[in-house]
Amino acid sequence: MEAKKKELRQKEEKALLTFLKQTREGKYAKVDESSLPYSRLKEQREEIYEDEYYYSVR
Repeated sequence: MEAKKKELRQKEEKALLTFLKQTREGKYAKVDESSLPYSRLKEQREEIYEDEYYYSVR
């Protein structure tokens, strides 16, 4: 179990480092600072419960 966690952590670190290197090289656009206050909004949704009716004829 520990080996899997370590392997997953290494993959995540590698992905992050790759992203940071590519960002430094200019492969990604700059982040618009005016949008930062909205970047951490929690997702909300309403669940609608509808009654279902089944009819049959005998």
